[in-house]
Amino acid sequence: MRPNGEELLRGLQDSLTTYILPEVQTDHARLELMLAQSLLGVLARDWDGAAQRLVDENAALRALARRGADALGDKEFAVELRSLAGEADASVRLSDLSTANMRLREAFARLCIQAEGSETPALRELRRAVMEHLRAEAEDRSLSLLGPRADG
Repeated sequence: MRPNGEELLRGLQDSLTTYILPEVQTDHARLELMLAQSLLGVLARDWDGAAQRLVDENAALRALARRGADALGDKEFAVELRSLAGEADASVRLSDLSTANMRLREAFARLCIQAEGSETPALRELRRAVMEHLRAEAEDRSLSLLGPRADG
């Protein structure tokens, strides 16, 4: 389908620059418009890879869910984690991928709370792995707001 989402966002960004920005009178309004343009640029740049990023993220979280289920052993929560780990993304619609991602994240929030202060080495290691995963993800997202990386 043409134009695609990225092209629509770029077109909107260009229209704001060409037709709207010259008409804006106050510095505050210009700043707000330039912020909106920047956000449209981030959306356009990230458009193509959004589904793949969620598929990859869900796969990584499912692998951690398997580790969590193993670390918990026979506890009831382990059954839920095994179920989440066994799911697969049947759809590549962003809404479906995001819903699965939220379920996984909610489970990990509960897992981290349960693992907090645990003396079980497997739970402590899993909590560290989850926190490291979330830290790396936050870093990637913050870099994406700054623009494309120099290294690719």
